[in-house]
Amino acid sequence: MLSAPVELKNLSLAPGERAGLVIDFAGHGGERIVVKSETFEVMQFRVKPGRAAETSSLPATLRPLTGPKESAAVKTRDLPLVEFDDASENPTIMLLNGMHWSMPVTENPVLGSVEIWNLINTTDDSHPIHLHLVRFQILDRRPFDAFQFQMTKVLRYRGPAVPPDAGETGWKDTVRAHPGMVTRIIVRFEGFTGRYVWHCHVLEHGDNEMMRPYEVIAAS
Repeated sequence: MLSAPVELKNLSLAPGERAGLVIDFAGHGGERIVVKSETFEVMQFRVKPGRAAETSSLPATLRPLTGPKESAAVKTRDLPLVEFDDASENPTIMLLNGMHWSMPVTENPVLGSVEIWNLINTTDDSHPIHLHLVRFQILDRRPFDAFQFQMTKVLRYRGPAVPPDAGETGWKDTVRAHPGMVTRIIVRFEGFTGRYVWHCHVLEHGDNEMMRPYEVIAAS
């Protein structure tokens, strides 16, 4: 969901993220091309010898982005991502905003409103955070002192904000919240009122309670 094509040699995708790819096989006739992750071989392309009669090309621009401005946000929420370890230092409980699933809803945006959510990752893991119902855009990521935040709840940044990667500048519904970073997203809560879910898309993390309801309420 980008405003223009982006040329990439490597693509980072976390669980729940998606990307549309156009692959140029020109000049690779007769070759076998393997797509790899950091750990596994994912698939192999076997390119036929010769040259196809292909004359198409990518457009310079795609559908324009009309996302909300930061100035339109009526609320900014600081939402810590936290883990609790067992005696062997294995994380056994993982929480969003420090809350268990069954606790009262704490995120209750008004239908049609714009909010900024600061995903404050105090853990050692990267969490792909997915919001149901809505789409959003990534504003930036910024390193912070996770230890000080855990002790005092005070955000002390350790460096400048980093813009999103070129391949993630469009509409998203899942964002990688990296360890030691505050990941800012801007969201317009449109469509429907009701109760929805936001969660980490790593299954083990969601099973360990990194999942929370949020409720879109009608404007008063």
